[in-house]
Amino acid sequence: MSNSQPKLGRGKKLCIHCNEINGVRSFECNKCGQAFKMKKGPKGIRKKRIEDFKSLNKGDWIKVVGGSGPYHIDSEGERTYLVERGKYKVEHTDSEGIHAYGDSGYNYLYMGKSCPSPLLDSIVRSPCKILLLKNMPASRKERLKSRRT
Repeated sequence: MSNSQPKLGRGKKLCIHCNEINGVRSFECNKCGQAFKMKKGPKGIRKKRIEDFKSLNKGDWIKVVGGSGPYHIDSEGERTYLVERGKYKVEHTDSEGIHAYGDSGYNYLYMGKSCPSPLLDSIVRSPCKILLLKNMPASRKERLKSRRT
């Protein structure tokens, strides 16, 4: 290693494009997004954090991360989140959120700035943390439905 490259500790690897230190199990660089050469490919569905929710299209699959989104604060200060975590299929977006279908049916995923709810003082409108799911396999139910039509 030359003097210009940072020293790597155990469990680290270096991106050859931007010299960023990443975790040993990373499949792509955290800074530049360049894919690392790996012996084995990633397991499961690839996920990418969504910065601009308005870029989503109808039919895109997203995942809502638990512990995010609007919540209710009870008398003891406990938070109860109003949006279930899990996978959702995007129907469309508007100026403040995403209209989507999940396992529990239709949901509105708020993506605006955190603020108190105009309806109740005990509810806080907070944006959902969402990940874009790539190569989302169709569920068995959807495959059967598409064969019938």
